[in-house]
Amino acid sequence: MTENSNFLQPQMPKFDGHYDHWAMLMENLLRSNEYWPLIEFGVTVAPVNATAEQQHAATASKLRDL
Repeated sequence: MTENSNFLQPQMPKFDGHYDHWAMLMENLLRSNEYWPLIEFGVTVAPVNATAEQQHAATASKLRDL
């Protein structure tokens, strides 16, 4: 039954030597899965002597990263 399937299997974009095209495909993939803000802005890490507000921001950022 799977031999006659007309559905395409999802594939990760592979780097084929054309960086601009590959980067655009990866960005579109990450945006569609809502991961792009983590790449663009990064994950907030609390400093050693963090205030309650800084600790809360770091915890919220870590939860979004999961």
